[in-house]
Amino acid sequence: MKRFFLGLLAAFILPATASAVDALPASSGGQTFYVSTSLSDTTGARANPSIYNIEDSTYFKLRDLGRLMNFAVSYDARTNAVHISPDAAYVPVLGESPTIQNTATTTANAVSSVQTLYLSGKRITPTVYNIKGNNYISLRELGKLVDFGVSYNYDNKRITAYSEYPYAAESSWSAAMNDLAGNLSILPPANFSATAKRYAPIVTGQKNADWTHLVSALRAVREAPPIASDSLHRTNLYWADRLTAAITNSDVSATPRLDTSLTALADADLFANPDKAVLERDFRAMSSAYLSTTPAAAANAAVSNSIAKDARTRLTLSDGYAAARGATDADEKAAKAYFASDMAALSALTADSDRVNKIYSLMQREFRTGSGSFWTRAYNKNGSMDSFSFAAAADWMFAEAGIPAFIARGYSSAWNVVYVNRQWTIFEYANGASLRSLDDYRLSDTHPASTLLLTQVMRPGGSYYNTSRATVNHYFTYTAISGKATATAAQMQAYVKARNPSVAQSVLDMIPHYLTEGADEGIRGDVAFAQSCLETGNFKFEGSAVTLEQNNFCGLAVVTTGVTGASFDTPQLGIRAQIQHLKAYASRQGLVNDCIDPRFSLVTRGCAEYVQHLGIQENPNGYGWASGADYGTKILNILDNILTYPTA
Repeated sequence: MKRFFLGLLAAFILPATASAVDALPASSGGQTFYVSTSLSDTTGARANPSIYNIEDSTYFKLRDLGRLMNFAVSYDARTNAVHISPDAAYVPVLGESPTIQNTATTTANAVSSVQTLYLSGKRITPTVYNIKGNNYISLRELGKLVDFGVSYNYDNKRITAYSEYPYAAESSWSAAMNDLAGNLSILPPANFSATAKRYAPIVTGQKNADWTHLVSALRAVREAPPIASDSLHRTNLYWADRLTAAITNSDVSATPRLDTSLTALADADLFANPDKAVLERDFRAMSSAYLSTTPAAAANAAVSNSIAKDARTRLTLSDGYAAARGATDADEKAAKAYFASDMAALSALTADSDRVNKIYSLMQREFRTGSGSFWTRAYNKNGSMDSFSFAAAADWMFAEAGIPAFIARGYSSAWNVVYVNRQWTIFEYANGASLRSLDDYRLSDTHPASTLLLTQVMRPGGSYYNTSRATVNHYFTYTAISGKATATAAQMQAYVKARNPSVAQSVLDMIPHYLTEGADEGIRGDVAFAQSCLETGNFKFEGSAVTLEQNNFCGLAVVTTGVTGASFDTPQLGIRAQIQHLKAYASRQGLVNDCIDPRFSLVTRGCAEYVQHLGIQENPNGYGWASGADYGTKILNILDNILTYPTA
């Protein structure tokens, strides 16, 4: 049986031939050491030998490892040589302590030595240091010489030596490994052996490599990506463990998680916003609740930010949402009766992934996308539904399946977030509906640690934007009102003509004034135009408190229902007043043009630097232009659609 040999060379004083270097105790850096002596043992047993770090390499005392792994280490005084015999049992020297003593407790001097070393009778010449009269050799160097597996987990600083596995040099995650992982993720464990046989030569580059070479290569990857299923693990260690378990018919070891804190895993720019402290505190409370054994506890999480408060609410058929969409109690009762047999089949499934796929199939069987009736009336007709109805139907099915879930909603869309295999992830029901999709649109999101954030659980003022342009940054970044416009006059004109084919020519002609007036005051004119589209219904003025003739395109001075608001002599002056009012919210700087905004002095200057904070409900200080929910987000949604049109 091939044995593992880590080397620290025999305990004998050697002549120094070079200047001393510092040897740092591995324990001082938090490193731990484990030894595995069987093919099925992926975890290993904890050991505490003498270990030093010298110039980014780990050095072990040979006798410690000989004893731990039961291979012979002997010293020949006649030739001043140390012999390692892999197939002979370890024999203690006279006076040796019954337990291994870790002598690497403080920084020590290490000097190069010329100790003669033999492995199975053959001379070898590794780099050897003498520390406190004992010889030490690099773990990886000896691993390569005697052919044993070495793994170092950079996430938890855990070193593992595998006596029954061949050596593999430290490497990076490769395309071949990624392809292997993709295949394993859709295959049953019974196929793992054949798959390993096929991929071992490809991944390792060795023609005769077998599954043990493949597992060693996976364990030796320096930084593999996180796996997006089951839990937050490194992909290489996850599949190394599961290959081993399937092929040796043993239990799957507990692959170390990257971290159980979503805050620690969140994208670096998550909290780069004005109300950072509040968001971070609330996010910690929310993520802790969602990652608990009872995710429903999130409904009681102590949060103060309005976005976090909204995230605690889970839409179900029992709230006013269903009734608002025209669903009745009779509709709900009939729908449940129709799906009774499907729900019974759903309850019989035990794996989360199987239950999610079952729900996905039911959704595809019964409904199609598009505007239409609520889901409790659309079933059995291939009925057309909007995203809110899809989300409500899936939400009910998740509840029936016993899968914790909630509905995430934006200005114009909604989707489901589900707790599958101990991880929150997004459920998609329409091809390309939202965000970046993986795994056939069922469980998606390329950043597992950001799933909660992307679905508005802790979004800093963001929302769901145009599907063709949705990116992570939309959710994490505030949009300043001050600055240069991004959209062109041609884009704004094309947008409003598409939304309102009968738009007045005077409106099209005045659009350039948004850019010139905005540039004068340092305010984004495209934001002002998007706001005008929202306030006037794309200049249709249907149900609006103002008319086209008033040249008031933002509802300025409409403070209560029935008030007609301000009027201005020309469209340009109306736009100028709107720009000035936006500047009152966004900046403390003085106006460039004479003030014609009748309410400029009533605004607390600089209270809403960002578009998202124009909504009173989203403003951290309770100020804002309008009281309706997601007011600023609606403006940004319009702006995002404007930007999809040609620039000229």
